[in-house]
Amino acid sequence: MRKTFRRRLSSPFAVSARHSIAIRRARPRWLSCLLMAVVFFGAMAATWWTARYLFSPPLPPLTAEQINAQEREDSLKKELADLQRRSASLESELSMREGSQATLIQHAEALEQENTQLKEELTYLQKLVADVTREAGAKIQDVRLESLANNTYRYRILLVQGGNPKNDFEGTVKLQASTGATSNGVSQAVSLESVSGRNADGDDKPQGMPDLAMPLPVKFKYYQRLEGVFRVPDGMKIQQFTVQVLKKGGGTSAITRSINVK
Repeated sequence: MRKTFRRRLSSPFAVSARHSIAIRRARPRWLSCLLMAVVFFGAMAATWWTARYLFSPPLPPLTAEQINAQEREDSLKKELADLQRRSASLESELSMREGSQATLIQHAEALEQENTQLKEELTYLQKLVADVTREAGAKIQDVRLESLANNTYRYRILLVQGGNPKNDFEGTVKLQASTGATSNGVSQAVSLESVSGRNADGDDKPQGMPDLAMPLPVKFKYYQRLEGVFRVPDGMKIQQFTVQVLKKGGGTSAITRSINVK
């Protein structure tokens, strides 16, 4: 009974442990000002948009002149787009024609070169046929030397055997070149270096070309062509080119033919 009385007496003055006390930190002043500014400007923007698009008076109808101007503008835009498409098409066609023209030029040059080679072949064959009925034995029918770039020369030699031969001619060919006569009246021999791979003209030559310092072996019954490119030392200029043919096993004198190079 006393305990119940004490509880009733102390309950108005006691602090219950079941109630928690929370202490909140005050919001910074600058953050409050920023929030207020955002709300203010948002309200201003919403008011302006409402007044501009919802409560503004309708636009006046276009006049006939404005309608004509707009139609003309649309027509000019369509015409401009059409002209741009036509220009792109013409540029593409022009590039295709330029490519075709370049290809045709290359083909024409190749055909011209082939035609020149065929003419030379025809000349060689005509000389060969004319020589068949003549004296028997091997002969140097033609010798040509063409100057190229970078101290290089192209040589072309035609060997024939006339008199309706029955056996093959087998022997060697030696190439010699010399400069003009010096102050002593003696010409100077020029060393010839065979050019392999890509020569000065850009033509492809087979690898492994023979060494021109050694005689070139030949074997033929009616005719044989020799063709190649060689290089001379810097500062040297060939003025005489000599071809010497010697039959295998000897027994006959060498066949020699020289030409002057301009």
